[in-house]
Amino acid sequence: MKKKLLGSISYVMLIMVLSRVLSLVSTQFYMSTFGVRGAEIEVYSYAISLPNIIFNCFGTALSTVVIPIYTDYIANNNRKSAKKFADNIITIATVFTVVLAIIGIALSPVLPRLTGFNATEETRAFCTKALMIMMPVMIFYGLNYIFQGMLQSEGVFGWPAFVSVPSSLTVILYVVFLSDKFGVEGLLVATFIGLSLQALILIPPLLKKGYRFTPSFNLKDPDIIKAGKMTLPVLLGASSYQLNMFYNVTMIANYEGMVTLLTFIQNLILNMVLAFVYSITAVLYPKLTEYAATGQMGEYRKTLNSVLNSVLLLLIPITFGLFCVRVPLLELITKWGKIDSSDIENGARLIAIYSIGIVGIGLKEILDRAFYALKKTLVSAINGFIIMLVNITLSLLLMKYIGAYGIPFAYSCASLTGAAILIVVLNKKVGGFLESTLSVVLKSLAASLVMSAVVIGISELFGIYLDDSLISRIIKLFVPTGCGIAVYGLLLYLFKVEQIKEFVSSFVAKFRTNKKEG
Repeated sequence: MKKKLLGSISYVMLIMVLSRVLSLVSTQFYMSTFGVRGAEIEVYSYAISLPNIIFNCFGTALSTVVIPIYTDYIANNNRKSAKKFADNIITIATVFTVVLAIIGIALSPVLPRLTGFNATEETRAFCTKALMIMMPVMIFYGLNYIFQGMLQSEGVFGWPAFVSVPSSLTVILYVVFLSDKFGVEGLLVATFIGLSLQALILIPPLLKKGYRFTPSFNLKDPDIIKAGKMTLPVLLGASSYQLNMFYNVTMIANYEGMVTLLTFIQNLILNMVLAFVYSITAVLYPKLTEYAATGQMGEYRKTLNSVLNSVLLLLIPITFGLFCVRVPLLELITKWGKIDSSDIENGARLIAIYSIGIVGIGLKEILDRAFYALKKTLVSAINGFIIMLVNITLSLLLMKYIGAYGIPFAYSCASLTGAAILIVVLNKKVGGFLESTLSVVLKSLAASLVMSAVVIGISELFGIYLDDSLISRIIKLFVPTGCGIAVYGLLLYLFKVEQIKEFVSSFVAKFRTNKKEG
């Protein structure tokens, strides 16, 4: 069972990492073409972020309640009830998102007045138009979340991990072939089409599983009532997180030249962390839900403990590693076209600040699902509002001293605070899932510090002897990174960390088997 679980996670992780990388590549394409400064591209960054922020709280709630109810019916081979529930939730969610999109369009002329885009009539008008174009994408966001939940309940994890690929390709193709003709306004339309495809490409795998949609709108259905009761606490927790993001993107819009840059860096960090974390939660959440529902709390604790240790062994070195290679990373992936050295410098500062909160961001996502599996959704809701309170309070204080950089710094601190609260509360509720975690954290921190010294030392040498050519940029990033990974892995092995020992043993056994077969 453990090997099957790890195999599914590895498979999903590979697809998700590749799709997230492509997403960053698409962002780099339009940034190098349009730059990160200027009213139009900053309005674009704001306009594509806002509908996502507004809807994500409902989307998180949808996916969280769909999986347990749908999984329960599928597990009991009750496909008739599963279809009935799916038909109802899809219809209700579509009606709801249509109404939400209409409200968003109606509010579009008002939202720019909360930002720096209100400075001129022309910029305000373009921002209003951009928001009106993007608001209807919330309809497809809703379908995307539900379809992903249904497929994951069916044991199909690859397609949900793949959803961002068509949208990224759409943006890349637009920038290459049509950007000169239609500019940023055309980019908005291309982005809308791409985001809509995220839901549409999930229809064929659902059809393959035998699902056929029949419209049904029954708010009195017992499953819908049950879903509604489960949704409210999740909605409260998720909405607090999205209010955080709304607050952050609105505040940063008051600093010239920062919206697009912060959006890119935020996506870079979040894509890196969440591609890994979501690939775990996509497989882990249904499993934890099953263990909790059947009273197998020993398996619940064992699985959660193992996953948390593995996550920490990766997120801690990522935190240190990103800090060490932030400049070479940005020089390689962004220093093209209209991106200059000052943009790289500002971006490097943002990466350093965001890296502080990586562990908190990753752990919170996993621990939230651990509580949802126990049907203890109120804990995450309350914690979400604590995070929001910390974020807003700290950002208002820090912006007085470090300007725009106070916003991501407050976000990182708030994420760590939220994760710490969830760990303490969950350990009290189920107990025993942190048996080996402290030892893993200390060993990982020690190995990460040594790794950082090696990476910085090599990077300094390369900075002296290498120029700014493409080959040199690649060497400056990948050689120190590769050496750092090797040092970190070796130290963990010498520290006798269980996960590394298991990996090495498995690799050696597989190598010997292949050698004998050869």
